[in-house]
Amino acid sequence: MKKTISILALVGVAATSGNALAGDLSATLALDANSHFISYGFDVWGGGDEPDFIFNPSLNIDYAVNDTLTLNAGIWMDVNNQTGSFETVETDIWVGASYDLGFGSISATFQNWQYGGTSEEILDVGLSFDTILSPSITLHKRLGAGASGGNEGLFVVGGISHDFELSSSLSLGLSSSLGIAATEFHTDETGFGFASFGASLTYAVSETVSVYGSLTYYITDDEVVGNATDDFLTFGTGISFSF
Repeated sequence: MKKTISILALVGVAATSGNALAGDLSATLALDANSHFISYGFDVWGGGDEPDFIFNPSLNIDYAVNDTLTLNAGIWMDVNNQTGSFETVETDIWVGASYDLGFGSISATFQNWQYGGTSEEILDVGLSFDTILSPSITLHKRLGAGASGGNEGLFVVGGISHDFELSSSLSLGLSSSLGIAATEFHTDETGFGFASFGASLTYAVSETVSVYGSLTYYITDDEVVGNATDDFLTFGTGISFSF
């Protein structure tokens, strides 16, 4: 999935799933184009200040078991020309569940990231709150390192966000996150890994179709995350279909 703010996005989905009625089945297909591939602060393709074109299609499915419990599954792909030809270089799948606590929600998601001829397994546990700035925290535990070159450690990510309705169909989203390597993860160093500051515009074409664009600035620690460039700006755009 969209690795960094992507996981926070999953928590956001979990936070709103409590509004669904029992038996509701919904899905969202997203077609995104991004300048970078960022995985928990790590600039995977080493773009830094030189953006590239990366295509990231995804499909997310939610099933409301009742008014508090929602099951979730999905797939995300990284399609680019980093290998010399435009092809799918990574496919991620996930299954999870979220529970509405009334004041927020708690979620657990198991992920399998397939790339480099092997797979990396991840368990995310998230907690989000339905209050001002929508604070959330995610425990991102790597169960199997796969081809990551890193360790089976733990990343802790906290986030806040807020949306402003500019019109009946246009909204501005502001967000920020802080990631800390609680144990050895990308490298053998722990501590502050990254901070991000993002802004996005979303235009609702209809009740089921939206287009959007975003800018996110990253500040990272090269010793903890392993980037060649510590600070960089990423951008992306896309269209989503809900059904």
